[in-house]
Amino acid sequence: MSSKTEVESLEVLSKGKSFTSIALFKVVSSYLEYYASGSIHTAKAKRTDIEHFLKFLTSYHAIPDVESLRVTHWDHSSVQNFIEHCLSQGEAPSTVSRRLATLKHMGRTLAERVPTFTNPAKEVKPPKLQALRPKSLTVEQVHDALQHAADRKSERNSFQRRRNEMLFVFLIETGLRADEVRLLRHGQLDEGLEWIQNVRTKGKKFRNVYISSALRPRLREYLDERRRELSRFFPDLTIGQDKKLPLFISTYRVVPDNPDSFLMGSKSIWRAINQLSGETKLHPHLLRHSFATDLLNSSQDVRLVAQALGHSDVRITMRYTERADRDIANALERKNLGSSKD
Repeated sequence: MSSKTEVESLEVLSKGKSFTSIALFKVVSSYLEYYASGSIHTAKAKRTDIEHFLKFLTSYHAIPDVESLRVTHWDHSSVQNFIEHCLSQGEAPSTVSRRLATLKHMGRTLAERVPTFTNPAKEVKPPKLQALRPKSLTVEQVHDALQHAADRKSERNSFQRRRNEMLFVFLIETGLRADEVRLLRHGQLDEGLEWIQNVRTKGKKFRNVYISSALRPRLREYLDERRRELSRFFPDLTIGQDKKLPLFISTYRVVPDNPDSFLMGSKSIWRAINQLSGETKLHPHLLRHSFATDLLNSSQDVRLVAQALGHSDVRITMRYTERADRDIANALERKNLGSSKD
């Protein structure tokens, strides 16, 4: 939308004016520029959701273009119909719920700063979501993925293959999100390789993440390989230099004086994990789900799992308990069926 230098704050936009007559795209630009906090991915999703809504509004109100929309065109009825429209187009309920959450947040932000404005999305209810427990990998599937990596001729004995294998193991052993791992620096590892310090999570919070005793030997091997790879660019790499570099490095188009040039791209991490797929299609979040499921099964402590995953709300973590409950129910039914045959 508008560039940063052109965007006015909500307070400036609404000063001495009828707020409902202001161009809606200006209000949206102000919201996205100053008030839509979160990660790059979250901000991008919010922008996409709002652009989707504005496009719908032009059709709903028979307005020629987005620039002609006014705040008054954004009302309860238009939001409700937008939700129904998205569902009718075959969008997943989870996607529609996210779009509504974006509109609710924008409406709430405006209402807090403009006394005459009422949040049009406040009373709109999200579509019902089917509560499904996230999928996870079996031990056999983990073994198959690592074997598939070893068999990849194009990357055999290369640093890239070993890095991707380590990335896979690291994700499934720590439960970190792909972007959390991507942004890790070597200096965040403590000297004993027991903790990853100050991992930035969603909501701009920080936590320390434990490195299991099973992961440490593999991590040490990878760090040796990583240092040899870096010696191509730094013949006399110092500890201080190394600490500033990413833990998982990419040597594609690097600038030695710029540590960020060694970062893997988000798509590169997804591609690296997906390339390990055999029959089971892999992605980084599936590895996170596997970590959560295994930790819940071994600890039976939902709050502990929530803390390990960096969830701010334990209700999010409760998804992992649903299949465990079903497994118990099914096991009891099988037990009872077996008893009735005796």
